[in-house]
Amino acid sequence: MSDESSFRPRLVLRFGITGHRPPRLVEDRHDTIKEQCAEIFRLAQQSLEELQPRHPDVFSSEPAQAKLVSSLAEGADVLAAEAALESGLHLSACLPFPPEVYAKDFGEEEWRRTAALIEKADSILALTDYSRGDEAGYEIAGQIVLGQSDILVAVWDGEAARGRGGTTQIIAEAVARHQPVIHVDATGGSEPELLWSGLHAAIPDRPSVDGVERADARKALPALIEALCAPPASNGQAFVRDMIDPQDKRRERVVAWPMMLGLTGARAWSKLNFTPGDAGESIRQSRDLALPFAQNGHFGTMLNGPLLKRFGRVDAHANYYALRFRSSFVSNFAMAGLAVLLALSGLLFPEAKKLLIAAELLVILLIIANTRGANRINFHARWLERRHLAERLRQLMLTATLGRLSLRDVEDGTRDPGWTSWYARASARELGLVNATFDREYLTKARDTMVALIADQAGYHRNNARAMHHANHRLHKLGDWMFSGTILACIAYLVLSLTIGTKVGIGRFGMTEIVTFLTALFPALAAALYGIRMQGDFAATSERSSVIAHRLERLKVAIEMDPLRYDRLVERSRRLSEIMLADVQQWHLHYETRPLSLPG
Repeated sequence: MSDESSFRPRLVLRFGITGHRPPRLVEDRHDTIKEQCAEIFRLAQQSLEELQPRHPDVFSSEPAQAKLVSSLAEGADVLAAEAALESGLHLSACLPFPPEVYAKDFGEEEWRRTAALIEKADSILALTDYSRGDEAGYEIAGQIVLGQSDILVAVWDGEAARGRGGTTQIIAEAVARHQPVIHVDATGGSEPELLWSGLHAAIPDRPSVDGVERADARKALPALIEALCAPPASNGQAFVRDMIDPQDKRRERVVAWPMMLGLTGARAWSKLNFTPGDAGESIRQSRDLALPFAQNGHFGTMLNGPLLKRFGRVDAHANYYALRFRSSFVSNFAMAGLAVLLALSGLLFPEAKKLLIAAELLVILLIIANTRGANRINFHARWLERRHLAERLRQLMLTATLGRLSLRDVEDGTRDPGWTSWYARASARELGLVNATFDREYLTKARDTMVALIADQAGYHRNNARAMHHANHRLHKLGDWMFSGTILACIAYLVLSLTIGTKVGIGRFGMTEIVTFLTALFPALAAALYGIRMQGDFAATSERSSVIAHRLERLKVAIEMDPLRYDRLVERSRRLSEIMLADVQQWHLHYETRPLSLPG
């Protein structure tokens, strides 16, 4: 795979299957159900093949691919899996128990049929936490299938659930999380229907099975696939193309922000970085997330290859644009202070007034040019979008090892996803189901990887909290000194004017000129420092990082105390994703309301 093609996601669509088992699924309906599933799969593959050529600059040149994830239970699961293979789809197996245990839930002939499908699966995930026949095992496997799917095919008779983790429960959960469901009627009473909140004019909050809109599945499927898989329209596609083949490949030195951190003591001078790190550095820092799973089939190859490269590039881009944006506003306020200094210097050096005015004009033009240039490139939007995507990909590298692709965990995704969500989901679809047995050895590896990530991120946030607090404190103190200097200058002037008069001075400079200079300059410089503090949001950033570090450390303790079970690790991984993505959401809220503007 060439370097550029590593960043072009393959066009992949993932189906899941849930449905009844005998005797609830009568044998007389098997052939019809299998043919209806096959028709859906063929139409989906055709739609993908028509979609891919319309976006050659976004999708990789590999053939579009549709996949089915199935637990391969007797009945609907097996029928759909056979239909998928016969229709040219790939099959992934998510088993509630290891095969030798799972076989005991089948008759001899039925198991031969399922075992043949397991042999044809390109990846096999098997749970080991549950005993034979345990409904909890089927429920967890159903949840994994749901999390692995763009579209859920449900062979359902329309009746209420009759047990834990059953078809009705899985369908209700899919509809509530805005996941499209294709209902294949197990009784034969109706043709396949699409149940999807995206059919509503206004997307409802947590829709129900009874209230969700429905449409003819065959007619609606091409438009559904377009909505799920096509890259974002207009400006969004430009962002995706920039991710694939960056147009701004320069990484020039950036001075203002690092200098500010050094001058305030927030960072040691020896640790200041004036040149943003490249993708290789980001990859090296995160390789430990992927490397333990390198041997887990296609999943491991994808995780340690394209997905790690994508994270490295977008993380480096996010760091670069963050540095450029922060340096832009620090430069603006610093130059604003310099402009005031130049203007006031005319009081002390009237013979140089023209030169000082020219210099002041140049500084003001530089501020305008800096502001317009930063807004034209849109540094803060590029930073936040790429940071969001980097965190989505980082979490994906962790959660996917537990079978969670997070295709619907962050946003409803019913229509018109943003480019960050689209790219994260496209990468998740391509990554797919991990080929692994979730035994004690594997779960220990997954837990240790999660704990290591938490420790790394907690350490980062602790250091960031200290640095931002230190910078905020120093800037605040310096501003106070400026105002104190103004007060002292005013008092000194009043005292001198009432005692020895204002004719005294220092050298060629009279008292009036000196006091006017200081009492105008100091407040202006204090205002510039205050502007840097407010734009940089140092205090809130410090507090936010401190809270996140505390939450991460508590989560780490909880994971280490938990029994080593799959369901507990999944619950903890969800909590980790919430904590990490909440930080990005806070940045969005702050900087959407405070874009770079002229200081004033």
